[in-house]
Amino acid sequence: MKFSSKLKASVGSNEVIFDDAPKQTRVGYYKGVLNHFIISSGRNPRPEPLECYETHEKFCALIRDESEPWDYCQENSWDGLTYHLKEVTWMEFFDFVELAGKCLIKNDDPFRSESYSFESYRSKVNALFEEDLIGWRLDSNSELTRSIPQTLTSRVLSTKELVDNSFEPARDHYKKAVQYLYQHPIDPANSIKEIISALESIGKILYPGTSTLGHVIKKLKKSDKHPKLLLDVYEKIYAYANATPSIRHGHTEIANITLHEAELLLHTGIALIRYLVDTSESPPL
Repeated sequence: MKFSSKLKASVGSNEVIFDDAPKQTRVGYYKGVLNHFIISSGRNPRPEPLECYETHEKFCALIRDESEPWDYCQENSWDGLTYHLKEVTWMEFFDFVELAGKCLIKNDDPFRSESYSFESYRSKVNALFEEDLIGWRLDSNSELTRSIPQTLTSRVLSTKELVDNSFEPARDHYKKAVQYLYQHPIDPANSIKEIISALESIGKILYPGTSTLGHVIKKLKKSDKHPKLLLDVYEKIYAYANATPSIRHGHTEIANITLHEAELLLHTGIALIRYLVDTSESPPL
């Protein structure tokens, strides 16, 4: 890691970047990462797995740019691509980062050196993003995701396993909740909606005859083993999800739900799911 990045990290003066692709990151990407994996006319031939013009053409189609790749530079396809990457929106830049990775996966050749593989590309991209305080990481499918905080990783994974194995109806809700919050592009409102739906689905399975999370909470209140103030947490979160525009019910206005709110609700929802299962009188299916 370069000196300036280590200094910023040590003093904690810069926040992690999600909604931007700074110029230095774009330049670092095509000069320090992409140039190793792509070949174009005018450059020394090496065994790169991607062809510049073809990759640029796919990018234009992906972002629906009506221009042709050669419109950006008549002389050299590499210059045209790099100019384009500097000019597109930050979201489209990240679209290209994913696209190049997916092309590498598709073009994978077991006889090609590992240094030209997708895993090599992924490693270089993630190292660059970490150095520049970019909050995205490229996963094994070449999709950009936010890293789940290390302190929550084991709890999240154990909850995922529980939902997968025991509560099939809640599986999709839970997976979508995590994807909406950690996968590009982030969708806080839908993440909250899905984690509440996962909690509601599990509650209805554990407490037959209930049709909403509200009914589940009423059943919980009839048991002496659940502290009243703890059940208030369930009620407050359920009320928040129902009352906040853009989450569960139709509203006439749009709520400005922040990433921090959605992250709080996801982690709280995970804890509530675990508590609901661990204290239920009905064993998991």
